[in-house]
Order: sequence, then structure tokens, then C-alpha cells
Amino acid sequence: MDRRTFISLSALLPFFGFGKLIGSLSKDSSNSIFKRSLLKDPDKIVDLHHALKYRIISQKGLPMSDGFKVPGLADGMGAFLIEDEIVLVRNHEIVPKHGMGQGAFQNPDTQIDLLGDRHYDSNAIGGTTNIVLDKNSKKVLKEYLSLSGTMQNCAGGITPWDTWLTCEENVSINRKEQISHGYVFEVDPKRPSINRPIPLKKMGRFNHEAVAFDRFNNAYLTEDRTDGLIYKFVSKDQNNLKDGELFALRIKDIKDSRNWNNSLVELNRSYLADWVKIEDPDPENDTVRFEGMTKGATPFARPEGIITDGRSVYICCTSGGRLKKGQIWKIAPTLSKEFSIELWYEVQDKASLNMPDNITIAPWGDLIVCEDNSDINRLWGLTSKGKPYLIAQNSYSRSEFAGACFSTLDNTMYINIQSNGQTLLIDGKWNEVIS
Repeated sequence: MDRRTFISLSALLPFFGFGKLIGSLSKDSSNSIFKRSLLKDPDKIVDLHHALKYRIISQKGLPMSDGFKVPGLADGMGAFLIEDEIVLVRNHEIVPKHGMGQGAFQNPDTQIDLLGDRHYDSNAIGGTTNIVLDKNSKKVLKEYLSLSGTMQNCAGGITPWDTWLTCEENVSINRKEQISHGYVFEVDPKRPSINRPIPLKKMGRFNHEAVAFDRFNNAYLTEDRTDGLIYKFVSKDQNNLKDGELFALRIKDIKDSRNWNNSLVELNRSYLADWVKIEDPDPENDTVRFEGMTKGATPFARPEGIITDGRSVYICCTSGGRLKKGQIWKIAPTLSKEFSIELWYEVQDKASLNMPDNITIAPWGDLIVCEDNSDINRLWGLTSKGKPYLIAQNSYSRSEFAGACFSTLDNTMYINIQSNGQTLLIDGKWNEVIS
């Protein structure tokens, strides 16, 4: 159990009244009711379990504290405790075709020019924003641009030293300025203004989705493609990601993990896996996964959300399985080259999960999963036994949920409704949700 998980669980014990059940809360939270009734929202934002309530804490287009405006298409997000404040670092999955109006700038040409080298690419308007809240009242104190000029910032992850990694899901090149995309960038939540954009090129140039760290401080990265790979980055120096080695995951005796046509991978069976080294992590073209597959790396069906509970690493593959409605894989990290991997969950029906994407760990130990499909998107919990329970549903805009994360102090969840451009705070009696 890592420090963040321990602190979160400890803070929740009085709330749940579960005494000394640290580490085993999820065993008591089974619920197999898929179609649990949710309260219809009169404001037509989100339907929630009756024990929960929400509050909108940020809306795209509104002015921020630094004079910019809240960008649209909020995606991955992380929560930090900085002294007496909660700081949310939030990605914005914007590309130029969305239009400059989706970005943070009222006057893009002038404002981007004034940012100078604090803006990565003059043609790009993605990046991150920070929302600062009082830890007690949860009142928003300020909101500001924290990374600028990157491309299609999808998900990311929190480092063991409490910074945010934001990942570009785009490998385009600004050839005029010779600026490439497809990288990971680090954002310091303690910085009260914009961070200087420095690409972590050794972590690979590909369609990044998210990142999570094992207990050995190695980073695991996902690649959102139908033949995407799962990667591990081993840094050369502790708490520094500028240099290191990149590897791709290979399941021994399994050439294809996707189970689209034939169920080559059995559910809940442990498979032996290892890592193949990527010699060219920063190629000119989008070839990292091809190098990996040439060396035997296993392709996955759109690896997206990734999270760790301190013992295992869980990975959502959004279009895996016979129904192409999703898989969740579980890795047991080791210090040796070989390790075990398990197809922990695969959607087998049309009533439960439908294309899982962003994922996080709840303070009580369950997985919280955001859907991203073209039908109706929902927010689910998954117990340690793989039993789903419904938390919320977007019945109104078809937008995906994204960026689900919990306060490091209590049971408060923060989440984005991406196309709405809204960031929500959700809290209430979670013990009723999981019972």
C-alpha cells in the first residue's frame, strides 16, 4: 500500500465505521445490480446514485484568475494536497481542428506571443489548468493555466514525488518550427503559475494515454491505438524522468491479447510476461509500437486508463473482448525481468460496462471506471471480485466522463464531463453506494 492510498483509507475509516478493515474494504463492497436506478437530474447535467450530490466547480469559457479563460475538453486529472489547499491539475484534450475558441486565449496570437518559451508550439492550444480549492469548504480559490502549447493532452498520472504527468495523444509535427508532439510533460502542482514545457523524450514518442507507477518507482504507460502497446519506463535517476530506458510488454505464448475473433487469453488466468527494450523511443515517425511488435511485444485493444493500488497495476483496454466493449488487465510488478499478467475483467454482456477508459482507485479500494462510448456514458465501481455497481450516468449530452480522482483528505470525488466542459465535485454517503 503506497503512502497516498494509506492516507486516503485512514481518513475514511471514521466515515465508513469499518474499524480496522484497512486493505480489505473492497471485499465487503460487492454489488451485482447493473441497472440500479439513479436520480434524474432536473438540471440535466448528470444522474447520480441517490446517496450522492454534485456541484459544478469549473465551466469552460469562464475567466480564470490569470486572465485566461477555462479551456474546453477536460480529460485526465489528478488531486494534490498543497498545505491547506487541494490542487487539481486538469488536462485539456484540444487539437487545432477544435478551433482556437476551445483554448485558454481570448486573443491567441497576442497572448501566445507574450508567453514566449512558456508556450511549447505556437500551433497548439492543449495543456493543463489548475483548480485550487480550500481543503475544508471546497470553495474554489483560483484557477490558472499551468501548461501551454501541447497537443491533445489526454490522460496522465501522479508521480511518487507528487507531480502530474500529462500525456499527448498526438504525434503530429510542426515542421515550420521543427516541434514534435507525442510526449509526456511534467507539471508541478505547487507552482502558482505556468510551467515551462519540457518534453520527456526518453519516455517515448507515441499516442500516449496515461501513466502509473509501481512500488519500485517504475512508470507504466499506455498507448491508445487498436494495436497499442503497454510500456514500462525505468528512470536512470530517482525522481527524474529525463533519462532512462523504455520497454514494451510481451506476454509469452500470446501473440494477440485482444480476444476479438478468438479467445486466445483466458479470463482470470495468470500468464508469464516480460519486457522487450525499445532502442528508439523518439523516432521521427510513429514507429515505437512497430519496433516493439517486431521484438515480440503483445498488441492490446486501445490501452487507455491505468492505475495502481500499490500492489498491482490495472489497465483499461477500451475495445478489447469479443464484444469489443472492453477489458481490464492486471499486472503484478516485480524487480525481475519476468512477471505475471492477468486478464482480470472482460465485458461479457450488454448491461454492464461499455468501453472503459479513465480509471482510478477509490479510497475504499475499488476501481472507479469512466466509460467512453458513442451511446450513453456511465461511471462505475468495480469490486475486488470484478462486480460492477453503477454510480452515475450522463443521460443528456453523450459526453464521456474523464479524470475521475479523489481528494487525498476525504471521500470527495472530482470528475470532468468532457464535451460539456464541466468539472464536478461529487460527494455524499459512499457507503450506501457500495453496499
